[in-house]
Amino acid sequence: MMEEDTEVEFTARTTDQEVCAVEISPMHPEYMIIGTYSLVKKDDRRDYEAQTRKGSLQIMTVSETFKPRYAGMLPPQLHRVDFASAVLDLHFHPADGSLLGVATSNAQMQFFRFVKHGDVLGRRVMTKLVPLGTATVADADEHALVPLVTQFLWFPELRVHGVSGISDVQQVSFAVTTSLGETRIVKVALPAIKDLFDERLSRHEQQPLHVEATTVHKHDLEAWTVASIDLPSVSASPGEISQRLILSGGDDSALIASAWNTDTWESIVSPLWKDRRTHTAGVVSILPLPPVNTFTPLITGSYDEFIRIYELNPSQFPFRTTFKTQLRLNGGVWRLKVLDQYSSSSNHHQHQHHTLIVASLMHGGASILRLTYTYGSESSQSGTSGTWTINPLTTFRSGHESMVYCCDAIREHPDASGPMAGAGAGADAGPAPTKSGPNHAAEHKHVTTDKEDPATAPPTYTIVSTSFYDKKICTWTFVDRSKAQIRDS
Repeated sequence: MMEEDTEVEFTARTTDQEVCAVEISPMHPEYMIIGTYSLVKKDDRRDYEAQTRKGSLQIMTVSETFKPRYAGMLPPQLHRVDFASAVLDLHFHPADGSLLGVATSNAQMQFFRFVKHGDVLGRRVMTKLVPLGTATVADADEHALVPLVTQFLWFPELRVHGVSGISDVQQVSFAVTTSLGETRIVKVALPAIKDLFDERLSRHEQQPLHVEATTVHKHDLEAWTVASIDLPSVSASPGEISQRLILSGGDDSALIASAWNTDTWESIVSPLWKDRRTHTAGVVSILPLPPVNTFTPLITGSYDEFIRIYELNPSQFPFRTTFKTQLRLNGGVWRLKVLDQYSSSSNHHQHQHHTLIVASLMHGGASILRLTYTYGSESSQSGTSGTWTINPLTTFRSGHESMVYCCDAIREHPDASGPMAGAGAGADAGPAPTKSGPNHAAEHKHVTTDKEDPATAPPTYTIVSTSFYDKKICTWTFVDRSKAQIRDS
C-alpha cells in the first residue's frame, strides 16, 4: 500500500475549464501548455448547432508567481486558443521542441508552433501559438458518429524539404487512438513556419492538411493509449529502423500488438497478438522503457488500479510480452511519464537499473514511483533474467478534489536558487510553495543548501499535477533523495 506524503508543499490555481492535458515546453521550460475539455451546457453559445464539447489551449507559466528579473519587467503575455471541440492530448515533437501536436474530440489533429519573443520595448515576454494546420485523422462510423482522438504518439523522424521560408514543409508521422477503438498511423506535411515573420502567415485562408492514414488494428471498445517499440531488421542501415511494434490499450481490457513496416506506406501492418488475460479492466497507459540487456521493459496502467511490468524480446517473433510483477496504486493508472533513469552496483556483484516515474492516478492523485531491475551473478548462474520491484516514493492528493488525469515535471537546474530559476531568458521565478494548502504564507525553498555540493545534491523536480472536475493545477516539488542514497551506498 502506498502512503500519502502529507508534508508535500504546493501552490494551487484554478482554471476556467477542465484540464485534460499538460506539457512543459522543452525549449522554454518556464512555460507549459494546458489543453482543456468541457461539455457545452444548455445555455452556452455554440459555434455550430450540434456542438457538444469545447476546449482550449492555454500557455501558462509553470510558476504561479511572477517575479521580475529586472526593474520594470512586466508579466508575460500568455496566448490562448479556443476550439469548438475538446482537447484530449498534446505533445511537443521529440525532434523539434517548438512543434506542438494537439488531439481533439472531432477526429482531428491540430498543429502549432510555440514562439516566444520580447516586445518592442524589451519589457515583456510575448508568447504565441502559431497555427500550422488541421488534419482529420479518423472517419465517422456508419451512424455518422465522429470519434474522439483519445491519444497520439509522435514518431521521432522528421524530414524537411522545399525552399526555406517560402515552401519548405516538415514531413511528420504519428499514431493515434480513437473512441471508436481504432489505432491508426498518420503522415502529414506541415508548413515549416518557425517565426512570426514567415510570409505564409499573411495568407488568410489555411487549407486542410493532406493526410495519409491507415488503420493498424481495432479494439472492441474505446481505445485510450498507444505506444511503439523499434524492432531490429537485418536490412536496415545502422541507426535506422524498418519495423515498429505498435501497441495499444482500450476499454476492452486488451493489449494489442501489430508490426508496422516503415519502409512502405501501403500494406504496412501485420497483426501479431491480442492479450485480454492480464488486465482486469481497461488498459489506459502504455510506457516502453529503453532496452535493458536483451529485452525491452514495458509498463502498463489500468483502470483496475494496477501498474504492471512486462519484458519483451524485440528479436523474438511475434514479440510477445512476459509478465514480471505488478502493484496496486489505489487509483486508475491513467498516465505514466519517465523522469529519470540511472544505474547502481553493490558489493555482491549485483547491478540495478532504476527508473523514476510520475503517475497520474485519477482519484488516487499523483505519485512518484521508482521501478528497479536487479540482476547479477546470482541471476546469471540460475539462468533467470533478474527481478523487478516497484517502490512508491510519494503521492500527492491534498491539492486535488477530483480525478488527476495529467501531470508533467521538469528537473531543476543544480545551480538554481529556486524552482525554475535559470530556465532561460524571460524565465519567471519559481512557485513559492506552501505547506498543506495554497493560502498559507509563501515560503521560499532553495534547491541546494550551503552544505550541499550542486554536483552531488539529490535531483529536484518541479511537478505540475492537474485535476479535472475542480479545474485545479498544483505545482509542487519532489527531491529524489533515494538516488543520492543509492549513489552513496
